[in-house]
Amino acid sequence: MTRYSSPAPIWDFPLRLFHWLLVLAVIGAIASGKAENWFVHEKMGLAILGLVGFRIIWGVIGGHHARFLNFPLRLSLLITYLRGRWAGDRLYHPGHAPTGAWATLLILVVLGAMAISGTMSNNDILFEGPLAAWVGENSDIATEIHETLELLVFGVIALHLLAIIIYRKWLKIKLVPAMITGGIDDQAPPISRIKQAFGVILLIAIVAGAESLALIGDRFYF
Repeated sequence: MTRYSSPAPIWDFPLRLFHWLLVLAVIGAIASGKAENWFVHEKMGLAILGLVGFRIIWGVIGGHHARFLNFPLRLSLLITYLRGRWAGDRLYHPGHAPTGAWATLLILVVLGAMAISGTMSNNDILFEGPLAAWVGENSDIATEIHETLELLVFGVIALHLLAIIIYRKWLKIKLVPAMITGGIDDQAPPISRIKQAFGVILLIAIVAGAESLALIGDRFYF
């Protein structure tokens, strides 16, 4: 396998920024929803929408391990990986494992669906999402979907945290530090600082665009 003289980060900076902003946005969305602070809840939901949108684009043009093309998604790879771990394999391989690749896609789909349905939902009192008026009576359907997906969101969060614990306690692999520092992979092509700077600008622009949806229509808040 090719070794590069300039090692690449396992997780490039835009991806790491996306990850931690998504963590904060999800926590903020859950907390504000439970507190019925719909103004903040909307802001957090639109941030999630923008972040998921960025991740989809970065999954095409981002660093090596960020690209969906490099995700080990074949079923045979997943089965082999699980059998190896069960048999005692404790090796650490940079990037997404097959389980992590599938989990990443699941999280993006669930959070994306949650955020999209939220833009069209209402609480049947004083609040409606920025696109609720555009979908008319279908807003009630979107509201039901949004509320139903809440359980899935808690489910994927629990699975994510469980995976981190299993890797740390059973496999003796620390996943969190690499998502903070970026880690090093000398077998992956490097990503330039210019491209990473572009990624950060792209992230900010897409999130700002998503937040601008809040300007649509005359709506009321608690």
